[in-house]
Amino acid sequence: MKKEIIITTLALFTGFLCSNTLYGQNFYKEKISRNQYLQAGLGLGAMYADNSGRFRGLEVKTGPSVSFTYGRKIHSNVDLRGNLGYQRTQSQDQNYFTNQVVQSWRENGQAVGSKNNLIYLDLMPTLHIVGSTNHTQRKRVNLYLGTGLGLLFNLSEVTNLSENGSERKKRSQAVPYIPVRGGLSYRLNLYTDIAIEGSVLMTFSDELDGNVGFNRFNDYPVSGQIVFRRYLNTIKSVE
Repeated sequence: MKKEIIITTLALFTGFLCSNTLYGQNFYKEKISRNQYLQAGLGLGAMYADNSGRFRGLEVKTGPSVSFTYGRKIHSNVDLRGNLGYQRTQSQDQNYFTNQVVQSWRENGQAVGSKNNLIYLDLMPTLHIVGSTNHTQRKRVNLYLGTGLGLLFNLSEVTNLSENGSERKKRSQAVPYIPVRGGLSYRLNLYTDIAIEGSVLMTFSDELDGNVGFNRFNDYPVSGQIVFRRYLNTIKSVE
């Protein structure tokens, strides 16, 4: 009888220790803030360009837009992120423009059409309106906005008109840009957010579409995406 009591007592004591150990590990794991995250986005994009159509009236063609992001918190309200993305854009149909405009482009060697594959990479700090010192403390809803510097690679096919008809040319170019990116995020759970995010890539070139000077500004790719963000656990030894 005494032996059974001793065994039972030891079993209860061991279970108590294990329970407190697991609790301590979980508490410790959440106490250490997850300051790094990965993010993936999918949506649609277009480009403000000379032959893209009337942008203010949304008379532009859209294409797919995807992005991948790595971010790291450097302040309770600020993180630093690197963004890699792809976007496909194209111009409006030739019959969208008046005959006078098309004739002017033909005479000046400007492209009446373009198809663009845009690959971009940028680095930017991002300000979160509501800050937090730990991933467990972040608010359910938050706004964020950031800007930085980036480099865009454009692989395009442009169409020019001449007396012999239309002529298509393939081109490639790299241009710097200033990204302006912001969004509204919603916390799904302790480690995951979903957000609606918009981007404008303010390039330093008016030649992405093969047409120069018809609009007031340079060519600016824009996009809207739904993104998923996952905060990373960097403590490998604690599960």
